[in-house]
Amino acid sequence: MFVASVLAFVAGIYVAAVHPCPFAPILIALGVLLVILPFLLRKRYDSLTGTALLAAFLLAGILRVSFALLGQPVHPVDPEPSLYRGLVIESSKNSKVMELEEPSHLSGTRALMRSDHPAAIGDRLTVFGSLKDIVVTFRNPHHISWKWVKKLEGTFCEIRGEVLSVQQGKRLINGWRRHLAGKIDASGARNAPAVKALTIGDTASLDDVTKTLFLETGTSHILSISGSHLAVVTAFFFFIARFAFQTSSRMRQSGTDRRYAALLTIPVAILFMLIAGSSLPTIRATIMIVIYMLALFFERSRHTENALFLSALVILVIFPHSLFSPSFQLTFISVLFIILVSRITQPILAKTYRLARWFLSLSILGVTATAGTLPVVLYHFQGFNPLSVLHNIIAVPLMCLLSTPLALAGLITPFGDHLLRLSGEIIELTMIILNRLNWGYVYPVIRPTLPEALLYLVAVLSLLFIRRKAVQFAFFALVLPLFLVTAGIAWEKRFFNHDLCVSYLDVGLGDAILVEAPRGVRLLIDGGGFRGGDFDTGRSVIAPVLLSRKIATLDYVVNTHPHQDHIAGLQFILRHFHVSTFASPANLAAVPQMKHVRDILRERGIPSVHLTPGDTLSLPLGAEITAVSPPGPASVENLNDASLVLRMTYGNKSFLFTGDIGEDIENMLILSGEPLRSSILKVPHHGSRHSSTTHFIGAVEPELAVLSVGPGIRGIPSPETIARYAALSVPLYRTDRDGCITVCTDGKTLTVEKQN
Repeated sequence: MFVASVLAFVAGIYVAAVHPCPFAPILIALGVLLVILPFLLRKRYDSLTGTALLAAFLLAGILRVSFALLGQPVHPVDPEPSLYRGLVIESSKNSKVMELEEPSHLSGTRALMRSDHPAAIGDRLTVFGSLKDIVVTFRNPHHISWKWVKKLEGTFCEIRGEVLSVQQGKRLINGWRRHLAGKIDASGARNAPAVKALTIGDTASLDDVTKTLFLETGTSHILSISGSHLAVVTAFFFFIARFAFQTSSRMRQSGTDRRYAALLTIPVAILFMLIAGSSLPTIRATIMIVIYMLALFFERSRHTENALFLSALVILVIFPHSLFSPSFQLTFISVLFIILVSRITQPILAKTYRLARWFLSLSILGVTATAGTLPVVLYHFQGFNPLSVLHNIIAVPLMCLLSTPLALAGLITPFGDHLLRLSGEIIELTMIILNRLNWGYVYPVIRPTLPEALLYLVAVLSLLFIRRKAVQFAFFALVLPLFLVTAGIAWEKRFFNHDLCVSYLDVGLGDAILVEAPRGVRLLIDGGGFRGGDFDTGRSVIAPVLLSRKIATLDYVVNTHPHQDHIAGLQFILRHFHVSTFASPANLAAVPQMKHVRDILRERGIPSVHLTPGDTLSLPLGAEITAVSPPGPASVENLNDASLVLRMTYGNKSFLFTGDIGEDIENMLILSGEPLRSSILKVPHHGSRHSSTTHFIGAVEPELAVLSVGPGIRGIPSPETIARYAALSVPLYRTDRDGCITVCTDGKTLTVEKQN
């Protein structure tokens, strides 16, 4: 019942996070249940008591999220530039979260700041800027909104401005962290950034090559301070403490050596958490370790799964947003599967030799954790390595059991430079081995939905206990048929659907349009992108959408013109997805801006076509895409006006994709006599005032228009352009306000779906 109650609490958090619920009615309903429960317990109505208890935990989960959202400030914005001072409470490479101290009327308010400034937790920042509502970014299907996550954490606004000064934190722990980081750098150890990551949780200086290596080999968890590191540190101290207590024959005979060793280990885990930076994953792992040590002290360690679920309950009560964190999901599911499988395999392994038992145990636990966390890994990372068990068998002992303890010993001993250097050499050896064995990584892999992930976990758990008759019946009568039905529905939706859907993805100030044609044909027109910076729109925005829609193969990838906000995201898609054909304007095939794309096409052997006016791309069930621009040779000096304009028809409905053409090309298209009339118009050039003339809109006569736009350039979209569509009574949808806009048609009627 306890496990079921915790799961009900989890369900409550999910329901309230996805579908916000009113606070007062939930509080009243929970109060009524709590009043009724003692009466049910006294009368011993077992079935009603269990139902009421589960309902109470469900309502408590809903109430926890609703209570967190009550903390939203009434006026979280202050558009006038001002000075803000506050304490950094969260820090990552590209963002900081501050708890404001000044101005006084905002004291205690949590504010986000997007900055790569190397400020650490505990530092005080002075910032000059404006306090605004958090910008909602990339509202696309199956994409977790940054604002949504921060809102659950209790952060409702952000400061946009410049860091003027940083005052290093005066707390003892902050001084220790800086001292330890300096000691690692001064030791001359190889792979010093990795040593910092293993010991004090400082991952800011890790290079992308190292991160990619550990990601592709399935060992990236080693580089973050989490359960594995805390388990190594606490286990090491636990065994030392227990060995010390065993010198007392009285404690050894009474069995209290184990209990008091567990009790003494708790402060060590908390101290290591503080030194490691007190990040949320570290805090969550510490809570789990502390609860397990308390279970040892109170001699309740046999009920390991209850300790695990109690840990989850405590963590979610304090940090309800952790439910949506990949680190929490991976830790909880992997530990749960390890507990269940260990109970099955332990009697068998007990009969083997010690060395074989150790190797088999490590292998089985690796396979178990990999299999159990597979849907979580696929959802968050869209790739996995089936050989990660082998990689972890090598990397975990070397880095967690050897390198980490050596580095920690080197940090706390007066002359520990030799130990730090030895730790760095072990890391170097590990990386050499991983580089040699770095094969088997599968990317991209389609992302499972929540029902699909739950069905997978239920199926795997059923197979673990398939010997039980009740489980056999449930598996063959319910789980397996449901699995087959789900697969059949997905297959039918992909290859036997007769509708044509066009999704105008939210990629900020840029274009990315996904066309899902009948019978499984898929096209991507442009891929968004940003000038400068290392944010990859293709990897972070478009790929998750494609994989969530079970798309790993694209029949056509089309680029209208090679400006960064149209082509940058396509490079990742072309490099990693299976693309049958790449299409672009004929007059832009040799421009320098296409060099990177040409290199990728050559490396991967992707055929390309160069479209000129009148060229067509045939689609199933009579659908067709025709190139209509430009009517004559266009100058490549103005890439916008050289944009490829496409008209797609299906039955009585049509779509016009206009790239970034301006007024001159619009007039040329009107005079050319090309068919322009379309049901849906993609607004040219993100609503610039130099496009979307009244004559052009009149020639197209759209039933609705879609504007792909985001912040970045002053004056886009232009108020004058917006006014033209309003004057002509054309409904206008905008990605910056409506998120992803999906228009579907059966060739006769249109349906429009917005993301917000």
